[in-house]
Amino acid sequence: MRPEPIWFIRGTHFAKKYFFWLLKDNEKTKQKLQRYFPSEYEDLLTFSELELERYDILLFAYTSAFLSFLIFFVFDLLFICIDALFLGQIDGVTITLILIVSIVVPIVVMNLIAYYPKTYARYLQIHSLGDIPEILSYLVMYLKIVPNLENSVKFAASESSTTLASDLRKLVWDMEIRVYHGVNDAIVHFAIRWGRWSEYFKRSLHLIRSSIQERDEASRIITLDRALDVSLEGTKETMNQFANRLHQPTVILYSVGIMIPLSLVAMLPAAGLVGMRITIVQVFLIYDLLLPLFVYMYTRKILLSRPAAFQPSNVPPDHPDLRNINKRKRFFLSLACGIVFAIPGIIFLIIPLLVPLDASNDIIYFITSSQGLNSYFPVSLFFIWGATAAVSLYCLSVYRPYKKVRDEIRQMEKEFSDALYILGKRISEEKSPEESFAYTAQTMQGTRIAEVFHQTSYNLIALHTNLYDALYSNEFGSLQHVYSDRIKAILRLFVEGTQKSQRAVSASLIRIADHLKQLQEIEKKIIDMLYELTSTLRSTVSIFAPLIAGVTLAITTLISTILRSIQGKQSPEIITGIPSSFSGASGTFMMENIRPEYFVLVIGIYLIELVILLTRFTNGLNEGDDTASFMYSLGKTMPLSITVFSITVILGQYFFSQIIPTV
Repeated sequence: MRPEPIWFIRGTHFAKKYFFWLLKDNEKTKQKLQRYFPSEYEDLLTFSELELERYDILLFAYTSAFLSFLIFFVFDLLFICIDALFLGQIDGVTITLILIVSIVVPIVVMNLIAYYPKTYARYLQIHSLGDIPEILSYLVMYLKIVPNLENSVKFAASESSTTLASDLRKLVWDMEIRVYHGVNDAIVHFAIRWGRWSEYFKRSLHLIRSSIQERDEASRIITLDRALDVSLEGTKETMNQFANRLHQPTVILYSVGIMIPLSLVAMLPAAGLVGMRITIVQVFLIYDLLLPLFVYMYTRKILLSRPAAFQPSNVPPDHPDLRNINKRKRFFLSLACGIVFAIPGIIFLIIPLLVPLDASNDIIYFITSSQGLNSYFPVSLFFIWGATAAVSLYCLSVYRPYKKVRDEIRQMEKEFSDALYILGKRISEEKSPEESFAYTAQTMQGTRIAEVFHQTSYNLIALHTNLYDALYSNEFGSLQHVYSDRIKAILRLFVEGTQKSQRAVSASLIRIADHLKQLQEIEKKIIDMLYELTSTLRSTVSIFAPLIAGVTLAITTLISTILRSIQGKQSPEIITGIPSSFSGASGTFMMENIRPEYFVLVIGIYLIELVILLTRFTNGLNEGDDTASFMYSLGKTMPLSITVFSITVILGQYFFSQIIPTV
């Protein structure tokens, strides 16, 4: 079934109800609609089946931009108050950055909303193209057993729950109401429609259609196998081309999004020496808003160009291991745990704002002074740990069962291809189905699929039931706890084939087993194509990026402390070799207002955002748009990354603090 963007539909209704005054329905608006939404935009709306008017979409875009501007306006006032109250006079650089963020973000939001139907249509195309191997497999497997094209289309449409299958079901309905002159005409129209995005799918459909016209069985099987080969070769070649094109975008992402920003952190003290007043608000706006926005938009662009190959196994919501997962309850529990972790950091960050730095109490001075506790252990790490704990606990507690179920399904499908080959060989020896299932279960002993086949044999022998009920009965069927659509569909073919010819179905089972092995090999090769790239990005976001961030922060603290120490003894002209007017009106070091714990907090937030964005990117390259896999990977990656970051910061500041007295 197609995933409907409920939030987008509700958003358009909300905008039309409360913010209709933002966009008047007049001649000027119609000209805007013609300019921003050309005729092909209507085709995208039709393809995506979004029953929305262009006016409603543009109004929703304007509303989103307006609301985001109001939100940033409130935050801007808050930043200005904090900057003026605690950090001194506001300079032009800070005002400029605030204006850039307040203007750029609403414009980006407006464009994302306005062109969301185009993105959604592209999303459907990608997912549908990823369903091609499965749909073609069902068509070919059915035709190898029963050479009836119309029934094969109905079988593929009914057995598959993919996005492309919904279009196939619509094709079946159109055939029923006589929109097409027979199944051949329907297949031709279907091939032309999807041929715009996948030439190899179009060729495969034409080969499948022509296989029916073959005079002998051998030629028909050869043609069907060729249709599968064309599909798999096309899928592999398309993904190979995408992998080859990824080199330059990845280098840009790696350098501009990760390495250069983290390296520039150590240069901020030098910027203060030449008269640039560096404040924590400026660092926050650049590192926690603008840079993550760039990384998000860039990775999103790359992922939208990724061709789908094989969609991940569908995890049914009624699975016994998933029924008791209360996402809302676990969300609030994880949030509470995160707050508990962050409470010490919140307290230690508030105390310096309320207590003078020259407080007479030694404990208070140790907490508030940058030369005290924060020179060895930045208290803002508690806040970083709290955010990490909340995200990781939620991701692992909710999505670990999904990962477990999906791994079980994949393992069973891997075992099934071998079991199917053994079953087909046994059937070809003219053994009964119950004996064949029992023999296969004994041969595959120790696997999950062996338990299924053993139960099937027991149902046939002990309950004297027919083959269909032995497999699919809701009361005792051996497949009632099997959640693989592929296994159920192939065994349904086996049931239908045995009613016609046991000898023919045995040969078909052997060919289907070979086909499943071929599918698995192609899927593995595609993963291997992307492994070098994704493994590099994963190691970067898990180890190297937090390591570089931690070391750079420690070096920044060291440089800042040394410069303050030297500046206290000598004049600015001797320190910098330039007139004091270039070092600021007061002649003081321009980063002295950025406390180390605040700096660690800002870079820590940037690192958390980087982990989320790059985990989404690497997971999207490997798995496609799979939320469960992304959330599980995020739950594992974030604790590792933040642990490396925390240890590096603490050890770096400790060792560098031993150097300062000797300078």
